[in-house]
Amino acid sequence: MDFHQLCTLDFFAQVSDHYGYGGDFEEVVKREFRRSKGVTYLDHAATTLYPESAVQNYCQDISTNLYGNPHSHSLSSKLTHDTMERVRYRILQHFNTDPEEYSVIFTSGSTAALKLVAESFPWSPGSVFSYLTDNHTSVVGIRGLTSGLGVTTLPIAPEDIENTFENTTGKGDSSCQTSHLFCYPAQSNFSGKKYALSYVRGIQARSLYPASGYNGKWFVLLDAASYVSSSPLNLKQYKADFIPISFYKLFGFPTGLGALLVHRDVAAMLKKRYFGGGTANAYLSGEDYYVPVKSTSDR
Repeated sequence: MDFHQLCTLDFFAQVSDHYGYGGDFEEVVKREFRRSKGVTYLDHAATTLYPESAVQNYCQDISTNLYGNPHSHSLSSKLTHDTMERVRYRILQHFNTDPEEYSVIFTSGSTAALKLVAESFPWSPGSVFSYLTDNHTSVVGIRGLTSGLGVTTLPIAPEDIENTFENTTGKGDSSCQTSHLFCYPAQSNFSGKKYALSYVRGIQARSLYPASGYNGKWFVLLDAASYVSSSPLNLKQYKADFIPISFYKLFGFPTGLGALLVHRDVAAMLKKRYFGGGTANAYLSGEDYYVPVKSTSDR
């Protein structure tokens, strides 16, 4: 949706019920953000301000519950495991999807989620790593991991993808199994510009440049870290293969917590090279033998 559509009465009629926090906006500020009095905060793109109730509820929760190692076998461990599973389910509900379609992998932030994709993606000689030039630094940095693997790096200017949208059709060898990855932000971290979520289907179907120009299978990483801090994302409608998010950007608290949402159809192709903690079902220290846990979320 472009800026002119956002400024129409029709758009306002669709979303007006969600404006102003139920008409209690000033009261919310007084109750939750007293520390911001006299301050104009202009860094929401980096992180939102956390509400006081979030910190209070967190402190209350960890003060009254005994959380153990989720990979152990005890009552406290089960509490942690069950809590994590409930949170995963709520995350998927928030994005209008479910565990049948997506897995939620907790990470130390959106940057770690991006790095996880870069390290696990099935790159091969001839693969293409393509991205919008308006991407976050952490997306562009993926090329540092693909260099030396025979992977072509292809930066795309926003106007190039927009000018070719729906004007090209994927042709060539449909049997080619080379995997390619296209990354773009739902919302620019720099300018705030929102890009069409329909790019997801266009790239996957190879009807949109650059996918239309290369044989093979195209996958889409939709960087939603900035976008979901202020906009809804419907994964039933826009089924990106990988979606990194940051809870720091969503809630302002805590730091160092994010997630990678992975579509079930592509989870099996990811080959994680490093393993540790509770991510292994079995391994041998004396030889190269390792069996990962079955659940994608726990690997």
